[in-house]
Amino acid sequence: MFRATWVKYGVKKHKVATPYHLKISGQAKISNREIKAIISKNVNAGRKDWSKKLDDALWAYQTSFKIPIGLSPYQLFYHKACHLPTELEHKALWALKRLNLNWNKVVNINLGQLNEMDELRLGAYDRANLYKEMMKKYHDRKIEKRVFKRGDLVFFFNSRLKLFLGMLKSKWSSPFKVSQVYSSRVLELENEDGSLFKVNRQRVKLYVGPIDSITSIDNLYLDKD
Repeated sequence: MFRATWVKYGVKKHKVATPYHLKISGQAKISNREIKAIISKNVNAGRKDWSKKLDDALWAYQTSFKIPIGLSPYQLFYHKACHLPTELEHKALWALKRLNLNWNKVVNINLGQLNEMDELRLGAYDRANLYKEMMKKYHDRKIEKRVFKRGDLVFFFNSRLKLFLGMLKSKWSSPFKVSQVYSSRVLELENEDGSLFKVNRQRVKLYVGPIDSITSIDNLYLDKD
């Protein structure tokens, strides 16, 4: 059905984005983590009444101040701070007395508030971008640069061993030869029998050393198995 839709609208290349995989959204992860932390402080020992505490937890999250945007989600949506019902009743009575039901004046005030709301959201968007840039710089400083070229020997990370890990067994497979380097962070590796397969460069690391020592280590693991 998806392929037929792509052909109908002339989509030649489909890319996976965050809406298709909500788990890879950093903002969604942080929001869920904060809500879970709020609920964990209010539930009972049996943790069976979490559904009753969910509304209060969401209210607390939406009215709390967020550093990345410089205000609360409630204020970002409604352009005003959150007030209790008694405060709202007092403000409504005060507004009626001051405006004296002058609808022209009310319309002008509402238009001005809508414009201020747009400015507030644009400011929050700029602050969020600055915060993301700062976090990206902090994160990129800790990333190890991996540069490969054809003919290099690399270790390949075997993700299956994370589930079935043997005693003292390395998660890195024997060195493979780099056959081709692509610009899309993909490497083509060559086995000893000449077969080729493609992997992401984040799953490999450069091997520096004699190949004989690696062969002896693999034989040692095979003997123990």
